[in-house]
Amino acid sequence: MNTELIAETWGAIDDPMAFVESFYARFFERFPGYRAHFPQQLDPGHLEKMVQTMALVARLSEDRGTIAPHVHKLGAAHKPYALEPKDLANFKTVFVEALSLRLGAGWSPAAAQAWDQAFEEVIIPLMREGGA
Repeated sequence: MNTELIAETWGAIDDPMAFVESFYARFFERFPGYRAHFPQQLDPGHLEKMVQTMALVARLSEDRGTIAPHVHKLGAAHKPYALEPKDLANFKTVFVEALSLRLGAGWSPAAAQAWDQAFEEVIIPLMREGGA
């Protein structure tokens, strides 16, 4: 996994909160069924938690031991929603797509691969462990 590229691409986002808001807009547009699980107006605290989580992953994705407690807690918080693998895959797909659109010319196939690996090898497994 190219952790340097993950950190570089996350660091290239000039306004992470605006990015997360645009991600959710795209996510709900693509998968409207998830919208019912969120308040009508997204809580700034929720958005900030996502920014902090992704920043942590971007900095430390290769160090599972450091990020595992945080992502496990996130998985446990999502346990009531009984997330299936397809739900996490949907999140990943839209997140990576939103990153590519946000970064434009700063995005590459290597960046897409690095983020895909971060989700498949770190984020999704740790979320599932925490939600078990």
